[in-house]
Amino acid sequence: MAFGFFSVFAVIAALIVLAFGAALLPALIVVGAVVLVLSLFAAVLGVVFRIIGWLLLVALALPLMLATFGLALAFGIAILHAALPLLIVVGIVWLIAHHHRGAQVAPPAR
Repeated sequence: MAFGFFSVFAVIAALIVLAFGAALLPALIVVGAVVLVLSLFAAVLGVVFRIIGWLLLVALALPLMLATFGLALAFGIAILHAALPLLIVVGIVWLIAHHHRGAQVAPPAR
């Protein structure tokens, strides 16, 4: 029974749309124009934000990254140069301690 009422309401709604569709056309055109303007504004704003982002990346992030890499490299080389003499001394001591062979006595002859 509800389905029957629904079809009646659907027919009435369709008649209203057909009757007033021509009167609503200017309002729909205005709504479409507003949506178009807002869409174009959002697109332009997106492009502007992308350009600003790339400029910030190139102007700030890239030089900071290169400077940080250079500082880290310089620090690593400085630490290596500071530790190199100590590593050499420790290595020589280790070689002397582990590879020193004393004079071996020949086994007694029979």
